[in-house]
Amino acid sequence: MNASTPFLSNLIQALRTYSQQDVQMHWQGLHDDAGGGLTAAMAAGDQWEVMPLNERRHIAWPQGRVLWLYQRMTVPETLNGDYPLEGLTLRLSTAWWAEDAQVYVHGELVQAGDLFDFFTRVCLSQAVTPGQSFDVVLRLESPKHDAGALVRSHLIYEALNHPISPEPGFVADELQVLQSYLQSLAPEKLPIVEALITKEWQGSSGDVHQRLASLRQCLLPYGDWVKQRQIHCVGHAHLDLAWLWPVADTWRAAERTFESVLALQQDFPELTYTHSSPALFAWLEVNRPELFGRIQQQVAQGMWSIDAGLWVEPELNIAGGEAIARQILYGQRYCQEKFATRSLIAWLPDTFGFCSQLPQLLKLGGVEVFATQKLRWNDTTQFSHELFRWQAPDGSEILG
Repeated sequence: MNASTPFLSNLIQALRTYSQQDVQMHWQGLHDDAGGGLTAAMAAGDQWEVMPLNERRHIAWPQGRVLWLYQRMTVPETLNGDYPLEGLTLRLSTAWWAEDAQVYVHGELVQAGDLFDFFTRVCLSQAVTPGQSFDVVLRLESPKHDAGALVRSHLIYEALNHPISPEPGFVADELQVLQSYLQSLAPEKLPIVEALITKEWQGSSGDVHQRLASLRQCLLPYGDWVKQRQIHCVGHAHLDLAWLWPVADTWRAAERTFESVLALQQDFPELTYTHSSPALFAWLEVNRPELFGRIQQQVAQGMWSIDAGLWVEPELNIAGGEAIARQILYGQRYCQEKFATRSLIAWLPDTFGFCSQLPQLLKLGGVEVFATQKLRWNDTTQFSHELFRWQAPDGSEILG
């Protein structure tokens, strides 16, 4: 496979600096084991300290503790020397490893999350003015079993309706998609495209948007080539029914997650979501019937997929055949009764082991596809297939 030239990779990185800022190194932190709340934390101004980054550029702190992070973010006139920011939309993009996360802007709670709902893009302003400041506070509670981390934090300026071209960061994403497609699907074309990009970018004149518009124009034929292939993305939030917390916490996490999905689907009608574990829906049906009814409506409209197949995501390496059969029986029966559908997919992303007879049992339960990502979690024996046919000892096959 032909390697990408340094010019294109450097151009992608440089374009992002025009409209994106890494603010990870500017957070001030305060450890709070007393649980005094936002007001008490902000009153302890002399105790805050600049937080160091570890070798992975994470802000890390010990397990089972609360960390407050504060940063005042001020909009400059330009980024990268000459890209004007006046009127652009500003978003704060963050990701964390925290059991509980709260995001405050000017003292108001604007977003909450946890280990599973672990990143956000908070809109700070629809149209910024240079010199405008935003006081942002994060309250992060590390898991009881692991150290916590603020994994990344960026400010992203977006030109949503620019008359000439999108903002440089958006074009950088387009170039990276094109680069990845060429590397994987047509490596022989990569040097030709990179030579074209190099010549066009170095030979063009005008401001950044004019140069970006010229670059995108010359790449239009490759855009048509990329669009011959489609990637369909489906939203999903994995929930462990019971791990290192009480089952009651699982119910609260499920309720919060499903409410968030329904709210997102109001803003983004094209969003399709999928979830497994009929056990969660059975709890909602009894304890949150109004929420359960709204989910049923989304399923009926094709906006919510029930990719269950089993009652929960069980242990499948040492469980007996009868136990697995009933997982499938109860899961499929519930989906048929409550959602008028049976699942064709055994959605098992977090199950650690699988018995050899599983394809036979799944096929008998009406399941056609087995999906997991845990086969990658091995530092000794690497699983070599992305898509495969899995055959049980009796000859039953399923798509893996």
